[in-house]
Order: sequence, then C-alpha cells, then structure tokens
Amino acid sequence: MQAHEQLDQFFGEFFRLMSQADPSTYNAFLNRAEAEFRRLGYREEIPAGVENILIVRLDVIGDMILTSGFIREVRRNFPQARITLVVSPLVYPIVELCPYVNEILIFNERFFNSHFNGKNFFILLEKLAIFCRENLWWKHFSIAFSPQWGTDNLAGLLICWLSGARERVGYGTNPYESWIGKPAPEESELDNFLLTRNIVTPKSAVAEIEKHFYLLEAVGLEVNQMHTELWFGEADILQACELLKGIPSTCKKILLGIGAGDARRRYPVEKYLIALKELVKKNLVFVIVGGKSELEDAKFIEQNLPRGKVLNLVGKTTLRETEAIISQMDFYLGNDSGVTHMAAAAQIPCIVLYREAVDKEDFLPGFVSEVGRFPPWQTNAVILRPDYQLEDCANKPPTYGWCHVHDRPHCITQITPQEIIAGFYQLATSF
Repeated sequence: MQAHEQLDQFFGEFFRLMSQADPSTYNAFLNRAEAEFRRLGYREEIPAGVENILIVRLDVIGDMILTSGFIREVRRNFPQARITLVVSPLVYPIVELCPYVNEILIFNERFFNSHFNGKNFFILLEKLAIFCRENLWWKHFSIAFSPQWGTDNLAGLLICWLSGARERVGYGTNPYESWIGKPAPEESELDNFLLTRNIVTPKSAVAEIEKHFYLLEAVGLEVNQMHTELWFGEADILQACELLKGIPSTCKKILLGIGAGDARRRYPVEKYLIALKELVKKNLVFVIVGGKSELEDAKFIEQNLPRGKVLNLVGKTTLRETEAIISQMDFYLGNDSGVTHMAAAAQIPCIVLYREAVDKEDFLPGFVSEVGRFPPWQTNAVILRPDYQLEDCANKPPTYGWCHVHDRPHCITQITPQEIIAGFYQLATSF
C-alpha cells in the first residue's frame, strides 16, 4: 500500500475518533496526525532535482492580483518545479491562464475566518483533509507557501500542513507580532505547529505586496522584479475590442470603478456624478465595469450623463474580459477595489478614493492602514482621502481602514467632487 493510501486509511479512523472527542483534546489529535505524516515519509528530504511546490491563496480578487508577482518569482527561483496553485472559486478565472503554474485547484468551501474553535474547527479540518486526499497527498510536495498576511488565513495554513509538504512557509494567523507585540501563546503555538517557517515581517514591509516578496527573501530566495501581472488571452482581447469599438480613437477612455467589497469603501454615486458632469465636458468617455451589485449605480450614471459619454459594461464581461478592457484604458477613477489593482497591474494611471483619514496614516501603517497596505502598486496615482475621521469614528479604537460604520459610506463621503476633478487634472497633466 502506497503512502497516500495509508494516509487515507489513517485519516478515516482519525476523523471518526475526533468527531467523538472533546475539543480540548484536538491538539493531541493534530500531533498524532503529524506523527503519521512523519512515519509515512512526508516530512523527509525530497531527492535533489525533484520539486513539487504548493502555493495556497484563498481570498479575493485584489489580493490575488497582488500575489501575481509572488507566483512569478517562485517560478523564477524554481524553473523546473511542478507548481500547484490552490485558489477560491471567485478568483479562478483570473489565474486560469497563469503561465507560471502547472496546475490550479479550487477549494470550494469559504472558511476564511481564523477564529475557529470546537466543532467548527473539526468541520474545517475534515473538509480540508478530504480536499488534500483527493488532490495533494500523492504528489509529495517539497515546500508549500501561504503568502496571505492577516487573521483570516487559517484554512490556507491548514492546507499547507495537511498537504504533507516537508517545508511550510508563510505568515501565521496573528502576523502582527512586529507591530503590536507578541501574539497570544496558543495562537503562536498553532502557527508554529502548522508552519516550519513562521515568518515575521519587519515594520518596513508596509504594503501587502512587499510582505509577499519578503516571504521569499526570508527563506533565501531571490526577488528580481516586483511588478504585478494580468493573465488574459486572445479571445478576451478580441471581446474587449468588440465592446470598445464604438468609442472614437480620439477620446480618452476613463475606467470608472464604482464598486467595492465593503460599503464603507463606496463613494456615493450621487457625488461621483457631480464630478463626472464636469469632467465629461472634455474629450473622454467613461467605461463602467463591475458585477451585479453595481448595476443600479451604473444605470444611474448612464442616465444622467450625455449620450455617448458612458459605456456601461457592468454585468456584461467575464473577469478576464474585464482585465483586457482595463488594459486599453487611459485612466482609472474609482474606489479602492480589486479593479483598482487590475488597473495598477496594467500600469494605468489611477485616481483612487479611500475611506481612511490622512491624520491616521502614521499609526501602525502596515497593520491598520488601508492606503498603506493596498496602494495602487507601481503606477502613477492620485490618492484622495478625508483629512479626518467623522466625529462618531474619531473617538473609537483603531480599526482597519479606521471607519467604524459598517453598512454605508461614511468617512469617505468627506471627499468632495471638486477634489476628484482636481485629482484628474493633476494626473492628466503629469504626462
């Protein structure tokens, strides 16, 4: 019986017993599983020249765009390796044509919360073990990377451990050690169990993408280039050209990003319209992209601007077609979102609106700063932000992005349409 078949047999009994056990005994179960991985040779040195590498990234679109450079640099360091990438269903389309990996797997369960305990942890662990049994155990990985930095990366760390990889390199579930002191002992204990190299970033690594590259450097690998990439194909380019063909070649094309994954990051569409009505007097066309949640706002803008000045593509393109469209734009104007990072990857000049107040930018920027951690990377950009938090946020404890209201635009509403107009002219005249 081969090692992966023995491991399958072991985990069948393992989860039967674990399902009946008290959660307080789970650590003992994890240690027993680790001993089985070692007994079956999974943690032994892989023969020279045989490299199977695993990269796990289970979050959303913008984060995946920012990880594109990391994947490229892994390939640069291991040109002959077989690289497997595990992603969420949401981002699969934008990595499907990645030239740096041999295989892409989708983990369908959205368990991205690190605060699992009790039976919830058991359920997560069992689902991940089934995924690894079906996809990973027989491949015998030499190294697994988990470049996600934050408190929502437990599923990725567990996949790295359960994959059987000899080395597991990544950031723990509480990676803020260098910013706010030591993590809770039980958290660091779990991190150090799952990872053979639990990396701690220096305070100089503020932007998320810098943390990705630091992970490689921390284990002695080289980083030659730090740009991000978009991966789309000829069919996507042809469709983009077809959709954009009605725009005169003399017009500047402005990509308008009115969506965002958090209501607090959405600038009010009525305020956008005030700025757009002024900008639309110039020789330009606004191109709106997005998903179902942007349909109503996109229609509002389309109905309130002159005919021929708006191309509304919301809900009409795939993610890769959206990337191809973005690559043909002259400017990006919009909220901090995945589309922002697509535009930056295409080297499109960006005007980006953030909710985070300027007066908070020096407080733990690599931890709580949205602007510090997720700026438009390596492109010309104008960042628009409120000067101060609104009063009902100002006296509350620090939080990521600093705005405490959860269900609507709040601190971001202080940015004025006039600032957007001025930002556009500042960016446009810099070329």
